[in-house]
Amino acid sequence: MLLKRGAEAELRRTTYLGREAVEKVRVPKGYRLPALDDELRRARIRREATLMGEARKAGVSVPILYDIDLVGSTLVMEFVDGPTAKMIFDEGGKDAAATCRKIGEAIARLHRADIVHGDLTTSNMIVRNGRLVLIDFSLGEKTASVESKGVDLRLLTEALTSAHARGPQYLEAVLRAYRRAYPKAAEVIAKAREIGERGRYT
Repeated sequence: MLLKRGAEAELRRTTYLGREAVEKVRVPKGYRLPALDDELRRARIRREATLMGEARKAGVSVPILYDIDLVGSTLVMEFVDGPTAKMIFDEGGKDAAATCRKIGEAIARLHRADIVHGDLTTSNMIVRNGRLVLIDFSLGEKTASVESKGVDLRLLTEALTSAHARGPQYLEAVLRAYRRAYPKAAEVIAKAREIGERGRYT
């Protein structure tokens, strides 16, 4: 069953050895040379799988990977059942406050390990049994760059403030937790603000 069709990949609901699973397939691009297209899709699947493994080592909950098919440019991973952070924020209340803290701590763990998620929207965060699970590392990278980490926070800022009525309060709560858990937080937050200003005047 097709769950989502994006520009780069399709997500399908499936099973793997009797377990609920999601299959992510990097779709071929007709405008690229076939050999180059195959290599790019393989490299991106490999990178995403590697980042998920490194995020797990850093203490961030991510879906368990069941299978990696480089020839078919496919990842098979566990299906994570639970509300997205977006749904929780739409509801508000105590769960929203707890989720803000979990988001700040998860991003801090990623950035301490020099992992940039690349698409920090509240739809890419699922709360399962009280734990925050980050999904979709397809735009992520391994880098110590303050600029890249700043872009990560800027994306989250835009996701929170544009989609949620209480977005500014949620953002402050996320950043409080981020500051507590990441020694270089002030530098990255300043960079995120600078990136926001750049966007405003270009």
